[in-house]
Amino acid sequence: MSYLKFDKLQLVNLEYSLKKEFIRSNRAGSYSSSTIIGCNTRKYHGLLVCPIDEIDGEKHVILSSLDLTVIQHDTEFNLGIHKFPDGIFYPKGHKYLRDFEIDKVPLNRYRIGGVIVSRQAVLIANEEQIILKYTLLK
Repeated sequence: MSYLKFDKLQLVNLEYSLKKEFIRSNRAGSYSSSTIIGCNTRKYHGLLVCPIDEIDGEKHVILSSLDLTVIQHDTEFNLGIHKFPDGIFYPKGHKYLRDFEIDKVPLNRYRIGGVIVSRQAVLIANEEQIILKYTLLK
């Protein structure tokens, strides 16, 4: 059972899902933070945000996001979503989200036709590293 779980109806509703954020941290001082649909709406959002002692000791966004594209029957489906000025969101990958859950690890599941793909993001405990695991479930 998951600590938190959101279904497709909640995820495709941008007014609802953009207000729901998560943050995961590790012992190295790094963190990962975004909205539950993976749309970075704040300047401190990012898949990997780390302190850089060589620059100024402050935290910097090292990896903002990583978008997955699924190709099915010669058609591309981009699973990312980004916010641009004037309230423009592109691409609209959130419409493929089936659910989002978080327990020890944030997990997104996407459905594109008959294909189901999951993504897990794991921060390494004492390192400034993140592992992104994509799994083809069906």
